Amino acid sequence: MKKLDEILAKIEEFFGFVPEIFKVLEDEPQILKAYYNKMETILSNDALPLVTKELIGVGAAAALGSEHCLKTHIKVSRRLGASKDEILLAILIGAAMAESTALSKSLRVFKEEIL
Repeated sequence: MKKLDEILAKIEEFFGFVPEIFKVLEDEPQILKAYYNKMETILSNDALPLVTKELIGVGAAAALGSEHCLKTHIKVSRRLGASKDEILLAILIGAAMAESTALSKSLRVFKEEIL
């Protein structure tokens, strides 16, 4: 298992800084290592290019309304070569998915209660 300082160095290398999640989890080394190992496993899978994975992160952050994650994944996407248009499209797709989820849930209730 990797040492904590090695993990934090890799995190900083990837993101350009150490996100708050990892700073807080420094006090829980086993949890930090498990979270990092999961992230590293996903990001090292070559089924999709790394920039595509980051654009998925942009869309997911947009859908979840997570400003900090959105800023982080936009920065990493740019560093990996994503264009402004690609990032905007990822945000629009994420936002559309969030809207569809809200409508799907709400309209089902509406249909049950009103129609």
